[in-house]
Amino acid sequence: MALGTRRSRRSSIDIWPGFVDALAQLLMVIIFVLLVFTAGQFLLSDALSGRDKALQQLQQQVNELSDLLAVEKRTGAELREGAASLTSQLQAALTERDALRTRVGELAARADQEAARATEATGKLRDAETTRARKPASRH
Repeated sequence: MALGTRRSRRSSIDIWPGFVDALAQLLMVIIFVLLVFTAGQFLLSDALSGRDKALQQLQQQVNELSDLLAVEKRTGAELREGAASLTSQLQAALTERDALRTRVGELAARADQEAARATEATGKLRDAETTRARKPASRH
């Protein structure tokens, strides 16, 4: 019977070495998958940090552009105010010029009148001198 128990033991299949091989292969697959996920996580975090840096740079550029826009708006407003002021000064100068032209015209007309009066007075004076010069000659 001792032989019979030995044969029954040998005739049964021993699955333990196959089970150990399957577990070892499963462990290697899990480690490989874990390695792939870790590398993927590293690459994704690097890509995301690069994206964050790019977003920060773009945000900084947007801030600089908005500051420049505000400065340009202020400058434009100041230029419009200056142009309005210069326009009003120009209008005032044109009005003053027109008033001075009118005054010069009036003074020129008055000067012409005074010149005509002076010419008339000079003519009367010459006539009076001529008349006076003739009168003493006629008394003698």
